[in-house]
Amino acid sequence: MAKKDYYEVLGVSKTSTEQEIKSAYRKLAKKYHPDMNKENGAEEKFKEVNEAASILLDADKRAKYDQFGHAAFDGSSGFGGSGFGGFEDFFSNMGGGMDFGDIFSDLFGGGRSGRSSRRGPAKGQDIGLEVTLTYRELVFGINKRTVLNLIKNCMKCKGVGAENPDDVHICTKCNGAGQIIVNKQMGPFQVQNQITCDKCNGIGKEFKNKCKNCHGKGVETKREEIEIPLPKGLWPGQQFVMRGQGHASLEGGTPGDLYITVGIVRSDVFELTKNSNDLIMNYNISYLDAILGNEVIIKTLDGPVKLKLPKGVRSGQLIKVHDKGLFKNQTSDKRGDLLIRINISVPTSVSKEEKKILKDLEELSIFEPKNNIE
Repeated sequence: MAKKDYYEVLGVSKTSTEQEIKSAYRKLAKKYHPDMNKENGAEEKFKEVNEAASILLDADKRAKYDQFGHAAFDGSSGFGGSGFGGFEDFFSNMGGGMDFGDIFSDLFGGGRSGRSSRRGPAKGQDIGLEVTLTYRELVFGINKRTVLNLIKNCMKCKGVGAENPDDVHICTKCNGAGQIIVNKQMGPFQVQNQITCDKCNGIGKEFKNKCKNCHGKGVETKREEIEIPLPKGLWPGQQFVMRGQGHASLEGGTPGDLYITVGIVRSDVFELTKNSNDLIMNYNISYLDAILGNEVIIKTLDGPVKLKLPKGVRSGQLIKVHDKGLFKNQTSDKRGDLLIRINISVPTSVSKEEKKILKDLEELSIFEPKNNIE
């Protein structure tokens, strides 16, 4: 299948500036990132967007692409070039000294950087997780525990990757850089491409005797229970980060981060309001309480609350209870209000005694409901 035009992939024109391309890339990368988008095809779209950006945000590569198209990076076309592998190898194959760290900092709060910057060992992979809360947990906060399958430093070799630390040596082919420069002839030009070292697979190290537990990777997969502190003042859809709680780095860098997205369970009782910390609570009252304007005791998330019903209260009417809604934020004790939405319940059957009393009341009552048919 023919590749799409890189400008078309990013939704920009051939005359777009670098800043315009970066802006388009940021939006698309965030939209299709596998941690953010679980829909089918999102990961493939994310690869496509990154591939396009890696060419168009490199002045030399963009010039070659404008002149030769995809053939400039297709080794089978006689021009040479490194091509693009799978998702795991994508960032190590961008080449050309491209640094996407600033872009990923904008998307993830400084959480990611491209391998090609080579400022140090690559950071471990981040993890995205949605935690679903009840309304009580959303209001007051809770600590939740969950089990994750994490890539952790090998317990046997402590992340070294060898049976003995003395068995680790700098890769003789890339001198520890993890990448090598290869020269390719592209028509009348000789082009240099930066690719992953094929001797050390990008880690910059060689092992005389690899660790038998992790086979030289320095990491292993482990099920680990972690505690997630979910404070008051959160909001459904809000995301926050637990630094260093993601996967361990395959290159000995810092661990990735855990990105928590807050979800809320569906409820027939509670509803959120738009752009407000008020909370709506659906509450059923007796038709007698409604007629008489009685005082009722409502069981709220804060405990029982006495509420005097106004005479003539209607179904759907909202009655405000101050300071029983959501907290304004994680550090404030100020709260929104609880809005009681009244639903008047009418019995489907009554006793003989009740029926007699109601008949007597019917004869005494002068109440006539108003109907407007215009």
